[in-house]
Amino acid sequence: MCALWSREDDSKRKQQVILDLLEDIRDQRAKLKLEFDAGITTLKDLTAALLEYDISGLAVEVASLKGVPRAFEGAHVGCFFRVQDREVRGREQYLTFDSVVRAVSQQPNGVVHFSLSFPQNLKSAQQRRSVRVKVDNRKVPELSVWPDFSGWQDLSKLAPVFGAEQLANRLYKVDNFSANGLRLLVSSALMHEAMPQPVKGSRFAVNFRAVAEPGAAPASFWASALLRNHFYDPQTSETALGFEFVAEGVMDEKFGMVWRPLRFDEVSGLGKFVFKWNLDLYREKGMGA
Repeated sequence: MCALWSREDDSKRKQQVILDLLEDIRDQRAKLKLEFDAGITTLKDLTAALLEYDISGLAVEVASLKGVPRAFEGAHVGCFFRVQDREVRGREQYLTFDSVVRAVSQQPNGVVHFSLSFPQNLKSAQQRRSVRVKVDNRKVPELSVWPDFSGWQDLSKLAPVFGAEQLANRLYKVDNFSANGLRLLVSSALMHEAMPQPVKGSRFAVNFRAVAEPGAAPASFWASALLRNHFYDPQTSETALGFEFVAEGVMDEKFGMVWRPLRFDEVSGLGKFVFKWNLDLYREKGMGA
């Protein structure tokens, strides 16, 4: 009996998580990207807007469709979407759920509506390049930002822009990570000292260590990064710095630091860390499939 109640409580908890996300989709007017099995439609980039929902199902508007193709009725559909996390400011969630098209109807204004079954699962969408994950020093224990350099360089004589000592003293921290960029939060005191006039497009060398899970050995990365944006928050007296990775660094025995173009627009090997961190966040919330 206890096990039965446990399964029932878990089912209700997952249902409430899905209801909360459907509310976010509706309130944020997020688009649902619809993907069908082969043979259902030849249309690409089919999107829908969520109109209403409850535990019995949901109604979506598919404005790009003309007429009422009966082939959609009874079809299985994957729904991909992106919403802002309601608990963590600045973090985006990329998720997907599966559903079934129960009915298709055309409204008097010609717009097509789908009636979908209530989602029975919820999974992280495997868009590793795009996903930005909130991190802390357990996941990224070390990170330093250096002036741009290549070749042989004595780092003991080259002062970092943001270094280990300042990180330990909490003068800056890593806010989030993706496979092709990161964001730092830097105190006003450190910004005034190290980067009083940030310039978009400036290039830096970033060295960091990443840990996939507690107890695992950290992996070391070098990346060349462009400063893409900066924003000062007077409430926290911190400046958010957004960097985009544009190359990855390899130490060559003959030439020293060599920067190589990114493959698939991400730092090699970093995507699996970001994806693992992202999945861990969903599992902590009870959002696994």
